[in-house]
Amino acid sequence: MDRKARPHTGTATSANTAGINASMNMPDAPYAAPSSTGAHPTVAPTTALTIRLAIPTDTPAIAAIHQASRQVTMPYLPPRRRTHDEVTRWVREIVLPQCHTVVAARGPELLGYAAVRGELLDQLYLRPDVRRTGIGSLLLAAARRHRPDGLSLHVFQLNADARAFYAHHGFRVVARDDGSGNMENLPQLTLRWTPASVPVPRRGTP
Repeated sequence: MDRKARPHTGTATSANTAGINASMNMPDAPYAAPSSTGAHPTVAPTTALTIRLAIPTDTPAIAAIHQASRQVTMPYLPPRRRTHDEVTRWVREIVLPQCHTVVAARGPELLGYAAVRGELLDQLYLRPDVRRTGIGSLLLAAARRHRPDGLSLHVFQLNADARAFYAHHGFRVVARDDGSGNMENLPQLTLRWTPASVPVPRRGTP
């Protein structure tokens, strides 16, 4: 799944979130590097999938997922400007210290991650070869458990897959903008999920 706070990596989430990116969210030892053809090695299906808190050694893998997801799922983004090392530094110095970050891991491999900052689902990205396998839903569920009173996120209007994913999980559009406030200068939507037991404030009220 996009995020106003994320740097312009020029690559995919959506956060946006969902690749699954939200704005509109993308390695090393925990993550086997792509082959020369760009394909990722197949992960043994018998290995248990776990959702756990990110640790510092996950940083390069998280950066690689972020970049690969954005590149594959959001081809409309501007050309990539940041190197892998620069995105890795952003994850290490900004994402992990400022966000509650969880990863989906199968054995030693990282398959996706989600980062929550306050009530904002700032990043949710999957490795491209594991999209549509339910991992994005598991990461979103972990984010909801962390913020059970509600979550917001930003997603590019062009990110149809992410919009459909979040709509399926009960998020609704609460605001729109022209993209002047994000690094990509692309129109985006603000989505909000609030549990049924928690009243949603009327727009324009505190």
